[in-house]
Amino acid sequence: MLFLAAAVYFSAPSCPPAFSFTNTTVGAISDSKTLSLCVSKAVLVPGSDGSVKLVLNSSATAPKCLVYPNGLSPDLTFDLLSSGHTGCWSLYPPSQPVIIVNVGKPSQAKVTSELQSFRPLKPMIFINPTQGIKLGERIAFSSSAKQEVLNCNLFRLPCRIRFIPISYSWNIAGVKNKQAKPIINASQLGSQLVNLSVTYSLEYSFTGLTSWQRVMPNIVMNAVPRIFEVGRTVQPTPRLAPRLVNAPCLFVNSWGC
Repeated sequence: MLFLAAAVYFSAPSCPPAFSFTNTTVGAISDSKTLSLCVSKAVLVPGSDGSVKLVLNSSATAPKCLVYPNGLSPDLTFDLLSSGHTGCWSLYPPSQPVIIVNVGKPSQAKVTSELQSFRPLKPMIFINPTQGIKLGERIAFSSSAKQEVLNCNLFRLPCRIRFIPISYSWNIAGVKNKQAKPIINASQLGSQLVNLSVTYSLEYSFTGLTSWQRVMPNIVMNAVPRIFEVGRTVQPTPRLAPRLVNAPCLFVNSWGC
């Protein structure tokens, strides 16, 4: 269906499905009953560049309001007031471009597709002590994995993506461990290999418009492997008690000197 307003033709698209958007105009919305109902409880988000965005299904407080240009007919005005639509936006001109964004309850496949390019930082492995480790000595392992929040833009709206480490999978010298910061006793001599995989939960939020929403599946990040060396403990050479001698010491380390 086409509508004529301000000598410009506008097409009236259907209401966008969850996690998508559609471009239209004020005139197309006000002339389309379907679109008028679609945005009847939308949140108006004016852009810094003069653009207008109508966000559907956000958790922000939204007025019961239709979007329309100036010059409503008396019948439409009465219908709006009688149905509780007060404090409506009056946008003008009818050719004003409008973006309708639906942020509510998308499928997991849709969210995963939109967010697949975002990843947490690759975790690093820390070993303490870093060197001079002796057989039987305690070794502490940890990682750089932590909660991360990234700022982004989806559908021309500000959003945030949050990664939270929820599980750890260590392989320390062939022994598996699920603790975040395991501590072991060095039980083998030589070079020992350490591997770590961290599982993160993924959440997103449209800033000021929605709460945090969990996304599945989780994200697994592998750390760069590390190697630590375990050596033998060097026993100190015992020193014998000195004795009095009746001659000069020819060898400093000989008994009695």
